[in-house]
Amino acid sequence: MALLQGVYDAGIRHFDSAEIYKTGNVMKDSDEDTYNETVLGKFFAKVPRDSFTVATKYMPFKYEGASCEYAAVKASLVASLKRFNLDYVDIYYCHRVPSKEAGVAFATACKQLMEEGLIKSVGLSEVSGSWLRAAHAACPIATVQQEWSLLTRSAEPELVPTCVELGVAIVAYSPLARNLLAVKNEEPPTDWRASLPRYSPENLAANRALYDKVNALAEAKGCTSAALSLSWLFHKATALGVSVMPIPGSTKLPHVVENLAAVDVKLEEADMQVLEALAEQVAGERGDKGYLSVGMEAQSS
Repeated sequence: MALLQGVYDAGIRHFDSAEIYKTGNVMKDSDEDTYNETVLGKFFAKVPRDSFTVATKYMPFKYEGASCEYAAVKASLVASLKRFNLDYVDIYYCHRVPSKEAGVAFATACKQLMEEGLIKSVGLSEVSGSWLRAAHAACPIATVQQEWSLLTRSAEPELVPTCVELGVAIVAYSPLARNLLAVKNEEPPTDWRASLPRYSPENLAANRALYDKVNALAEAKGCTSAALSLSWLFHKATALGVSVMPIPGSTKLPHVVENLAAVDVKLEEADMQVLEALAEQVAGERGDKGYLSVGMEAQSS
C-alpha cells in the first residue's frame, strides 16, 4: 500500500494488471491465492475513481479451447471487476492472442462490453501488425501491449508502422529488458527469468558487460541506466511517430522516482546511435521457445 500510494503521489496514475498476476497456479483460480487485482482494488478504494486509469488482461489459455468468445470473456472480466471492486476498467487486453480469428472474436466481444459500460477501451498484447489490423476492423483497438526496449526491438519493423497507421498506442512492457538495463546482475535470477536465454550462464556475462557500457553513458548524462534506457524509448517512439507508455515494474519507490527522471533526459541523434549500436551486442533471445510460441514472432499473416 505504501508503494502504491507513493507512486500515486509521484504522479503515476496508470496501473497495469492481469487475471493471471497472482500467487499459486496462474492458470487456475483459488480462493487461497492472492491476486494483484485484489491488492490494487484495496488501494483504489482510497482514491477518486477519476484520478487513475487501470488495465487488466484476459488470458484465453486459461479456458477450454482458448475461447475468446463473448461469454468466456465477460465472465473473466466480471471476476476481475469484482476483485478490483470497480464498475469498469479503462483498458481490457487479450493477454495472448491464440489466432487471428480469436483476436477478431475478442475484439467483437469487447465491442459489446464497451456498450455495456464494463470497459472503456480495447487492447491486445503480443500481436503482429496483420493480426492487429484484423481485430481493429472488428472493433477499434486503442492500445497494444508489447515488449519494447533498447534490447528488444522486434516490434519496430511491422507492428509499430501498423500502430502509426491505425492510431494505436503502444504500452511497452519490460522496457528495461527485465532488469538487464536497470542493474548489473552478478548472478542469474532465481525467479522465472532463469528460463530466459539472456540470463543463461553463457549469455549473462556478455549482458553484464553491455550494462556497464550503457551505465557509463548514463553516468555521463547524470542519470541512471534505467532512466537513460526509458528516455531512449521515448525518443525512439517520437521518431517513429507512435505514442508509447512504458510500464517498468518496481517494488521500491526510490527506483520509481529514478525512472520518472527519464522524461527529463535529453538525447541527441548521436546518443541514440551509440545506444543502439551497443544494444546490438545483447546475447540471447528475449524468451525461450515456449514463450515465443505464443508471442508476436509466431504469428503469420
